[in-house]
Amino acid sequence: MRNLVIPALVLLPSLATIAHAAQNARPYDAAQQEQQMRSLSAREKSVTCSGCRQIRALGIAPLRRGQPGYRPWMDGDNDGFACEPVRR
Repeated sequence: MRNLVIPALVLLPSLATIAHAAQNARPYDAAQQEQQMRSLSAREKSVTCSGCRQIRALGIAPLRRGQPGYRPWMDGDNDGFACEPVRR
């Protein structure tokens, strides 16, 4: 068996790119992150749809059991996923 050498091209960012990213970095703000997550959760909890057609139109299908908007009657095969893509 022969040893094969496979050349690889590795791209690394330039020092200017790294310096620019470091200058524009913002410190982590836990309070702001928590507030964003709370507002996202409030929006997600307000999902109320009349059926899978509407869920698919919103682009949030398939829904998993436990997610906002999930209803057991939308999960025809009881696998934990509602509004799955239509199989043809």
